[in-house]
Amino acid sequence: MLADPSIRELAILGDKLLVSSAASTHQSKVALLNLENLASYSVATSIGKTAKNFTSIGGQVYFANETGLCAYSVASNSISQLTLNGPSLGEIWGVDARNNKVLATSGYGFVAEIDPGTGSMAITDLGEAGASATPQTVMGIAAGAGFAYVGGNGVIARHSLATGEVVNLQSQGEAKDAVIVGGVLYTGQYSSQGIWKYDPLSGQPIHQAAAFPGAQNRPLDVCWDDVNKLMLVAAQSDTEGGGSFWTFDPATGAKQCFINPIDNRQLLRAVATRDGVAYLGGGLPTLEGPGTVVAFDPGAGRELWRIEPGMGAGISALAIQGRNLYGLTRKGGIFVIDIPTRKVVHQADIRSLSYGFGALVANRGVIYGVSDTNVFRFEPKTFEVTTVLADTKGGWYSGSHITNDEDGYLYTMRGRNLVRIDDHPRS
Repeated sequence: MLADPSIRELAILGDKLLVSSAASTHQSKVALLNLENLASYSVATSIGKTAKNFTSIGGQVYFANETGLCAYSVASNSISQLTLNGPSLGEIWGVDARNNKVLATSGYGFVAEIDPGTGSMAITDLGEAGASATPQTVMGIAAGAGFAYVGGNGVIARHSLATGEVVNLQSQGEAKDAVIVGGVLYTGQYSSQGIWKYDPLSGQPIHQAAAFPGAQNRPLDVCWDDVNKLMLVAAQSDTEGGGSFWTFDPATGAKQCFINPIDNRQLLRAVATRDGVAYLGGGLPTLEGPGTVVAFDPGAGRELWRIEPGMGAGISALAIQGRNLYGLTRKGGIFVIDIPTRKVVHQADIRSLSYGFGALVANRGVIYGVSDTNVFRFEPKTFEVTTVLADTKGGWYSGSHITNDEDGYLYTMRGRNLVRIDDHPRS
C-alpha cells in the first residue's frame, strides 16, 4: 500500500484487522491482517478509488466504494461489486450488518436494508422516520433562465425565481461550482465526477456530461468562454498535488485536460475569460504563496504569459471587467492587472472584509466580491472597496460564492438562506 496516497480506513472484525487505502491513479486496496501474527496478511485490489465502512456476515466482508457496495471474500481474497436492485445510494456514509442483511446509510438521507444474496433492498427515509434535519451548508451556486441553483452534498436545490418552488435534484458528489448557459446548468462535480449537466426543459435528470482524469478530483471554479463556446474549469488534485485546467464543448462533447498548467505545486482555484483567453489563478493548498496568474489559450492549449502579483498568498478568485483582471487572495489581498500592458496597477489589503476562500463576479459594469462575512464591490476607477452587505455569516461549506443572473441580480448566502441583491453602483 506504500504507493497509495493514504490509508482510508481501519476496522477490527474478530481476530482480523482490515485496512483500506485511498487511491488516485490506480484502484484502492484492501488488506486483511492476522492480529495474532501481523506478518500474516493478504492484500486484494478493490474496485474504484474508495474503500470504506467495513462490516461482515459470515466469511464475507462488505464495504462501500464510489458506486455502491463491494463484497470481499476472505476465502478467495477477491473483491466483487454487489448488484443492487433499488435506488442509487449516492455516497455511502455508513455500512453495518443486522440479521444477515447489510445496512447502508446513504448521503441521500435514507438507510437501505440490503439482502446481499439478491441485492433487493428496503428503504427507510430518515426524515420521515423522525430524524432531525437542517439545511446543508452550501457549495456552488448559479442563477439564470428563471432559476437559482444551490449545490450541496448529494443534491442541488433548484429554486424557481418566479414562484419560490424548490426542487431537489439528486446528484452524486458535490457541485463545487456551476454556470448556466442557454438555460442549461453545468456543474463542476466533486469528487472525480467531472462536469454534470441539467436541462430543465429536457425532462431528463441531471447526469454526467464529461469525465476527466480521476486524480483531478476537485473542480473549484467554472466559467463560460463565449468566444470559443467552451466550459472552462479550474481544478485541484487532492492526492497528486497541483491541479488542472479543463475545457468542454457542450455542442460537440469535445474535451481537454491540461495537467499542472502553472507548475507541479500550484492547484487551480480560479479561472476567468476575456476575448477567448483564459486567465488561471494558482496557489498552494496552504495559506502561503506563491499565487501565479497565467494567461492561457484554451484552443491551442498553450501558455501566453504569466505574472506573479506578489501578494504572498494563493489566488482565491479572478474576475474581469473591461481591460482589468481583478484578483483576490486567500489572505485578503486584492490586485488589479491591466491586461493589455500585463502590469499590476493596484494592490490593497482588505482582510477586514475577506479572508480565506472568497469569490468575485462581474456585474453591471463593476466587480463584486464575497467572503464568509461580507459582500463588497470595487469602484471601477479608483478600485476602492465598498461594503454592499455586511455580517452575512454565509453558510458555506468549501468557500464563499457569488453569482449573477441575466437581469443583474446578485445571489449569495446569508446564513443558511439564499439571498438576492439588487445593487445599483454609481456610473
